[in-house]
Amino acid sequence: MPVATAISQNHEQILLDIVRVLPAARAEQLVDFARFLEAQILSEELLQEEDIVEIERDNARWDALLASDDSQALLNQLADEALAEHRAGRTKPMAFSKNGRIEPG
Repeated sequence: MPVATAISQNHEQILLDIVRVLPAARAEQLVDFARFLEAQILSEELLQEEDIVEIERDNARWDALLASDDSQALLNQLADEALAEHRAGRTKPMAFSKNGRIEPG
């Protein structure tokens, strides 16, 4: 039996043992977290597959889109709405982790 399979089966059993004793709401949180981790892996894999030419091409498309008058008007409108919400006290502070991820402030 390959080592990777044995380690995987061990982790699988540990997770099963944990989820069996959790309350339903906590088990749902565990599933959500597992899906979050899965999405991170997929995102990392996509970034690794994308070469610099594709990234530069995509950036150029975004630059062209954001340079249009319509886009600038929409961005100004969104900024005005965000400022109005902030002035009305409907915003919350946020912080960033050491690796740059958004955390509750």
